[in-house]
Amino acid sequence: MTGVAVPSPAPAPAPASGFAAAHARLRRAIDALDGALLWIGCAMLFALMLVVVCDVAMRYFVNAPLSWSYQIISDYLMPGLFFFAVSDTLKANAHVAVDILHNYVGRRTRYVFETVISALAAPVFCYCAWVSALKTYDDFSSGAASTSGLALPTWSISLLLPLGFGLLALRLALNAVGYAATLALGREITDLPPISGTEELTE
Repeated sequence: MTGVAVPSPAPAPAPASGFAAAHARLRRAIDALDGALLWIGCAMLFALMLVVVCDVAMRYFVNAPLSWSYQIISDYLMPGLFFFAVSDTLKANAHVAVDILHNYVGRRTRYVFETVISALAAPVFCYCAWVSALKTYDDFSSGAASTSGLALPTWSISLLLPLGFGLLALRLALNAVGYAATLALGREITDLPPISGTEELTE
């Protein structure tokens, strides 16, 4: 009598698989925050163009420029464009990078470089986020307002800094963990940024 082979139960996932899944979930969460801020940044860019066009038209056609345009642009729209896109720019590997040495070292050494750089940069921007958050809280508690133009509350201006710095610090910390885990586990958790001037940029 021929017995029917019973398939053995699948082995439990290795710890590395669980870590990779958790890392991927956290990356998706940060990507979602980046996406939301990037949409706000795009709206700010569109608003900036409208304000500039309206200001120029009012100035030259009816000699009545918008008195508040400069303050809105310099205090909100331009800083918003920068801080709301800074983390997504890192995600796209679009920040200025000096990668000359990367052309002469192996892939593992490149992971070491990226781990060290990200691990050093993350606490710096975390500190920037903390200091700017304290400044925003102080402005909110005191009810301080700008002394020119529309007398806007200063906390609404400084709020852009902890948002941008904080999300950038989170992404740098996530990258540092991903690079270090790749070295430790021997499997790619976080991709290396492409080297400028190589075929990696076209992949």
